[in-house]
Amino acid sequence: MAQASNILILGASKGIGLALVKYTLAMHPSARIYATVRPASDATQLRTLAGQSGKRVVILEVDTTDTASVEKLKETISKSTSTLDQVIYNAGVLKGFAPISRAGIDHFKENMEVNVYGALIAAVAFYPFVQRSANKNKVFVLVGSSFGSVNTAAENFEMHSQSFGIPGTNPTALYDISKTAEERLLLELDMELRPQGVPMLLVHPGLPRTDLNPFGTITVEESAEGVVRVLREYNIDRKERFLDYQGKEVPL
Repeated sequence: MAQASNILILGASKGIGLALVKYTLAMHPSARIYATVRPASDATQLRTLAGQSGKRVVILEVDTTDTASVEKLKETISKSTSTLDQVIYNAGVLKGFAPISRAGIDHFKENMEVNVYGALIAAVAFYPFVQRSANKNKVFVLVGSSFGSVNTAAENFEMHSQSFGIPGTNPTALYDISKTAEERLLLELDMELRPQGVPMLLVHPGLPRTDLNPFGTITVEESAEGVVRVLREYNIDRKERFLDYQGKEVPL
């Protein structure tokens, strides 16, 4: 395990992202963390944490769905570092909580824009920073979900049908589909970039209780601490491409 020097966490204003900043500070005691928030978002807790970090947390605004905004973020970060040991794309939304036949195409587009298009924009912008890192545990991470797994789609459908009280439907279908697309995106990026020195990893944070998922079974602290531990141990020689917060492999 090598201590990281520079880490970028996209989507850090609350929930898992905020907790990732907290535990990254603790487990990488000399790292500088670039933590992004959406323009005009409420980042009060993150700002408090940054104020207590001894200038180790740098808060930056970005719209991850806008290429120009991400390019501006890249330029800003480039002024202080040319390398990133970890990039964690945690930005995500769940829009259109309804059976897929009634959820609407606009909600589907919103899920895809943030969960998939934004991930690709970020990967294109920041993989060279990871490529230049000499850290043996460097990694580019997309925070995914086991709900995107094609292999467990029928099982997830049945679970959601029972859990959310709408028999015969899956109210998170639009989100789940976007996460399936994110998985394929991760694999394509990894096949191209890993040989160039950029390992790509999908991480399932479990089911923490957040604004996105009020039905969670663990705390965001448990989730984030686990994710940070998993990333500390990961390296380019590992074969897994999808791990959960406990380090267990998740079927794609």
